[in-house]
Amino acid sequence: MVLKILRSRKFAKRVLTALLILIIPAFVLWGVGSMTRRPEIVGLIGNQKIRADDFAKSRQGIKIQILFAYYTNSDTLRQLLRARSLLNSMAWERLILLNAAHKEKVNVTNDDVLSFISRHPMFQRNGVFDKQVYAYILKNTLAMRPRQFEELVRQNLQVKSFRLGLLKDISVSEKEILEDYKKANDKVELSYIIIDKDLFTDQVTVSAEEVEKYYESNKNKFFEPAKIEVEYIKFPYEDTSARNAVVPEIEKIHSEVERSPARFEKIAENSGWRYGKTGPFSLKDVPPGITFFKEFQDTAFALKQGEISRPVFSSPEKGTAYILRKTRDIPRRRQDLKEVEKDIRKTLAGRKCLVLARKKANNLYAEMTETDVTLEETAAALAQQIKTTGPVTSGGYIENVGPAKEIVTRAQKAGEGRILPPIPVKKGAFFARVDAVLPTDEADFREKKENLHKTILSRKQMNAMEKWFKESKAKTELKKSLEDL
Repeated sequence: MVLKILRSRKFAKRVLTALLILIIPAFVLWGVGSMTRRPEIVGLIGNQKIRADDFAKSRQGIKIQILFAYYTNSDTLRQLLRARSLLNSMAWERLILLNAAHKEKVNVTNDDVLSFISRHPMFQRNGVFDKQVYAYILKNTLAMRPRQFEELVRQNLQVKSFRLGLLKDISVSEKEILEDYKKANDKVELSYIIIDKDLFTDQVTVSAEEVEKYYESNKNKFFEPAKIEVEYIKFPYEDTSARNAVVPEIEKIHSEVERSPARFEKIAENSGWRYGKTGPFSLKDVPPGITFFKEFQDTAFALKQGEISRPVFSSPEKGTAYILRKTRDIPRRRQDLKEVEKDIRKTLAGRKCLVLARKKANNLYAEMTETDVTLEETAAALAQQIKTTGPVTSGGYIENVGPAKEIVTRAQKAGEGRILPPIPVKKGAFFARVDAVLPTDEADFREKKENLHKTILSRKQMNAMEKWFKESKAKTELKKSLEDL
């Protein structure tokens, strides 16, 4: 077998070209850890017991999939490989698909595996499969034996083949393409007024009994989220070159604070880099003085108290690197009535105002449809200026109203000159006159038709897979939370 020959060949031990090293950086994230040695069952897929080592291997299969897709983009690759929750979710879904593929007896031959590996650009030089590149990447980047890697690739190809089988009968009709285009591109022009709920503020009251009843019925909503505090060392850089230049210094300081966490602030001061503390912040908060990037929050919250993070970078170009140390965990806690009373009063008053605004709008609409009262006369009676949308599609946005999808859909059905029934919106009630329905641009439709076909097909396939997973997951059971694996 060709794969056997590939595995049996001994290659000279030498570092490959600098280009290869730049394209495929060595990652310390590949190790499966002690999990593979634990025999406990983490879940069931039908009657199949999924053990910890099965799950760990599936996660390795997902990492290989990600590497194949993003091997030329090291920053994205690192971010994905650090997203443990995402990896675990994908690993579990891979096991479900693999179980189904085995039941369907989906076969992938050694030649199929060889063909896939040899054709992937990651293992080629000058457009040709290079055995030495292959051996180098498996040993130094993946830390895997060829047999282990090839079996995971085989499984990934089985999953891919099974998915293609599930989706092979999905198609897109000409009618679907045209309807999708019309929804996104057909435009309407409206004149409108809004009956604002704030106009009725003086007409509503909220009693103490209503506040207390709402609080008792919604206690589970009133929590202050878990918060943390971290201290950090900050390393700004102006561009990619500056970032690369500062990495050795960051690694040096990281080693120092790892050895002496209690001296975190002192080490920062001695290094000349900026030291800071955040104060309490939740996962959704942006700590003062920190430019928001998701990895900062994710990394900080993943730390144990007193633990030091690996350096995190806000951007591959101009940005800031941070070394973090979690100094405090503040648990999620329930808020008492006194803390939230003001917010509850505001919520209940707002609801009452909405009812009055929408009732007023319905009365005005009835008057306009039963008599000859115009939109202009109605607006004048309310001391309001009529607003106009200009041409707007269902994907557009209407000022002070929000997304236009529902309104445009109703306007297209109603036709020009018609008054739309009041539509509830966040600010109160919206009603409008349809001034124009602009027809489809046939030339534009023909130009976009092919891409629309691909988009709709992809959407239908995604919906089909979601439905399949929903049905399949009903026959599975996780014994552990994916967060804990």
